[in-house]
Amino acid sequence: MSKHDLMKDPFYAQLMHVVETTICKADREAQKKGLRLTDSNIKSALNKARRITTTLRVADAAESLETREGIIEELARSIASNRELLKEVIESEDGTGRAEVSRADWNNAIVAVEASLKLRRSVEPGTRFYLDFVRPFTEEGKL
Repeated sequence: MSKHDLMKDPFYAQLMHVVETTICKADREAQKKGLRLTDSNIKSALNKARRITTTLRVADAAESLETREGIIEELARSIASNRELLKEVIESEDGTGRAEVSRADWNNAIVAVEASLKLRRSVEPGTRFYLDFVRPFTEEGKL
């Protein structure tokens, strides 16, 4: 399944919504602190989150959430750890069981968000085209 096909799959759309909601929350927190995140910052956080999820290495806590770098580190940690908070329903013979979303599925969702970001970002430094695009969807729950 291609990255763009993942965006159309309802299962991955739900996972992407969680990732993108986490991104928008971090962006709002940064703005409250007078910091401006860019699409490049989000790309960096997604790359870090994917590495954390793949290697199962828990990143150290950010030294300061008052800096852009600290917010990006914390965003990556949040995205990676959200996988553990989600449960998918698995039907079993004896009823309904629950299981964690697999690392592979979570990484696929992160890759799909990265593809969405790539489609909507500019090559100009400091832009927020993706962030400005995704915010209304996460606020309205339409993803």
